[in-house]
This record gives sequence, C-alpha cells and structure tokens, in this order.
Amino acid sequence: MKSSTSDLTYEILPDDYQQYDFNFKLIIIGDSGVGKSCLSIKATKNLFENNYNTTVGFEFFTFNIKINDKVVKLQIWDTCGQEIYRSLITNFYRNSSLAIVVYSIDKYYIVLYNLKFRKIFYINALIK
Repeated sequence: MKSSTSDLTYEILPDDYQQYDFNFKLIIIGDSGVGKSCLSIKATKNLFENNYNTTVGFEFFTFNIKINDKVVKLQIWDTCGQEIYRSLITNFYRNSSLAIVVYSIDKYYIVLYNLKFRKIFYINALIK
C-alpha cells in the first residue's frame, strides 16, 4: 500500500523485509482487558478480532514502513495486563523507544494507573 500527503510519502512493507534504516522498540502497556492486543493486531495486520484470548506474558509483532526514502522497523511488544506478571514484563521495558499506555475510560482509577505505568516505564526503560 503506497500513499502520500504533500511532501510525505509512505509505503507499508512486508513483515519479512530485512533492510531498514531505523529500528524502534515500542511497548504497549495497560490493565488487563483494555484492548492492547486488538490495537497491536489492527496496526500490524489490519485485522480486528471481536473475540481475543488474554495475553500471557507478551506477544511480539513487527511492522515495516518506508517513509520517503527511509525504512523504519517497529518492534511492537504487546504486554499482558495481569498484575501477577507485572514483575516479568518490566524486563521488556529496557531500551524501549516509546510506551503506549492503553486504558479503559470507564474506570474511575484511570489516572492512578496511568501514573503507575509511567513510573514503572521510566524506571525500567532507562536502565542499561
């Protein structure tokens, strides 16, 4: 799929595309059952599944895109939201370029969760 907007042109490349100019590690974090996996699958495979099993540990996706003349490889780490696995998941935060926090707006404790995930990410992503 090739598209362009004014000076920006981009093209979605196949999953097995091997050459890239930039590589970014993204982690998707949030509470259990808020749609992290659905967003990951929609972004990487352009699919939406109404019924999806709970993620145990993490799932890994790649997404390759050519923007103008540069190829960007995104490594997307979809983490589970269960509290019992939280200590294991923080190891995947290391060397991340970006964290996407997914949450449900119908939870009253949403602000507290966002602050908690932000703190956990900062602590663990910056450790070399």
